[in-house]
Amino acid sequence: MDLEAQWTNAANAAVAMVTTYGLRVVGAIIILLIGWMASRLLYTAVVRLCEKSPRIDRTVVLFLGNGVRYAALVFTFVAVLTTFGIATTSFVAVLGALGIAIGLALQGTLSNLAAGIMLVLFRPFHIGDRIETGGVAGRTCMINLFYTEIDGDDNARIIIPNGKLWGEIVRVPTRDDTARIDLRYARPARCVWDRSPPASGETQTPLSCR
Repeated sequence: MDLEAQWTNAANAAVAMVTTYGLRVVGAIIILLIGWMASRLLYTAVVRLCEKSPRIDRTVVLFLGNGVRYAALVFTFVAVLTTFGIATTSFVAVLGALGIAIGLALQGTLSNLAAGIMLVLFRPFHIGDRIETGGVAGRTCMINLFYTEIDGDDNARIIIPNGKLWGEIVRVPTRDDTARIDLRYARPARCVWDRSPPASGETQTPLSCR
């Protein structure tokens, strides 16, 4: 009798656990899907809204779109934690401590993020401009939060960290409407030839060239 009671209690506890946490898992999956779809919709809406104004640069448009998308994903993650009963206040405190440790470990990555923000604010070059830096050159096709993508002259995609672009000299030949192009040609040498006809079977060579 005692054994049957234990089995019954264990079965009831298992059913209650599956019912409680199973519904939470299902709810978390639904929240993740909704948050992921909402982030993509917000990104598209912000990009389309900003593209209607010709005064807003393409770089700023993509930066704002990515910022809105990442913010939506962060809120989605917090909502998932709330679904499982995790207090967000304690989570924020733990996240702050982890942020300090991660910030010390990823100083280069955070410097690239700060450089990306500076590139968006001051806009030394725009998407579509040709840039030359660090021995590479190409047309700018994307300025992200952490890196910039350019298409090289050989049609290869080149990834440059934003810290390199902000901390080093960058040449932008297409910044203005006109550009200077230097074309160098080899000048033919002036040679003095012997006026006497060459002997049969010999090739005439110049006496001197300058």
